[in-house]
Parts: sequence; C-alpha cells; structure tokens
Amino acid sequence: MDKQKKKIGLYGSLRVLTLSAMLAAVSVVIGIVCKNFLTFNVYYRVTFENLPVIFAGILFGPLVGTAVAVVADTASCLLSTNPAINPLISVGAACVGFCAGAVPRWIVRRPGALQTALSVASAHLLGQVAIKSVAKMLWYGMPWWGAFIGLGISAVAGTVEFFVLRYLFSRKSIMSALEGIIDR
Repeated sequence: MDKQKKKIGLYGSLRVLTLSAMLAAVSVVIGIVCKNFLTFNVYYRVTFENLPVIFAGILFGPLVGTAVAVVADTASCLLSTNPAINPLISVGAACVGFCAGAVPRWIVRRPGALQTALSVASAHLLGQVAIKSVAKMLWYGMPWWGAFIGLGISAVAGTVEFFVLRYLFSRKSIMSALEGIIDR
C-alpha cells in the first residue's frame, strides 16, 4: 500500500472515530433529556437516544454501531442519578447498534427507504423490545405484558427516527460532508 492510501486510511479512521464519539455524546444528551422529561415510570420512557446509534450503524457498520451504543449506554448510566450499569440492558443497547449496521452490510445493501426501515425496525425489535424487556422483567420486576407497551413506544420512536434518518440521508450537504468517511 502506498503512502497516500495509508494516509487517507488513517485520516478516514480518525474521522470515523471522531464522528462516532460525537454520535455517542449526542445519544447520551438525548437520553438524559428524555429521562428527565419523557419517563413515565421505571419501565417506560419515550426516548430517541437510539437515533445516533442507528445512524452510526447504518453509516459505519455493525461493529462501530455496537461500539457507539455501548459507549453511549455506559456514559448515560454513569451520568445518571443511579450510576449502576445493568449488563443485560447494555447487551440490548449493543444489539441496537449491531442490528442497525448489519442490515446495510448483509441484508439490504442498496441505500434507501427499505434499508433504513429494516435497520430501525430490527434495532428496535431485537435490542429495544426483546432484550431490554427481558432485562426489565428480570431486574426491575416489569410484568410480562409490559413488553407490549414497550413495543408500542418503540413503534412510535422508531417511526420518528425513520423519518429523521431519511431526512438526514436525503440532505446533499450531509452526504457530501460524509463522502470521505463512508463507503456508500
């Protein structure tokens, strides 16, 4: 590999790392705002903290999406009033990032509405509803039927996230800024 390709690869990696860190920070801020204003009880909260995680997964793949989710979840836990990390909730968060990145890499490779919809839906269904609901049942005593309430909340949040992501991906200014970073 020549020096120019190595140099571009290094800068590309630094750009991915920098943007991933910013997306994790945005996820933490969104999570804190939603915890303060949109929490109904210990089980249910309307939140859009998965939006930056799903964005990272779609742009950079499942490993980076997973890393952004774990960093955001850990920072969010440490910054909350009860700084205890629930490992199964963290697995759910990691699954959100992984699913969001797995869809564009292995299932729907062509960018578009279908890719975004499947990324958001799989992230919410597997990570948010399935894994995090089990964690809430085991650790916090949520009733089994609470998973259906969580499904409804995720459907609303996922729909909003889908439209925000479609808007972001349709902006030429955003996509041109990401041109040297992503391989879309």
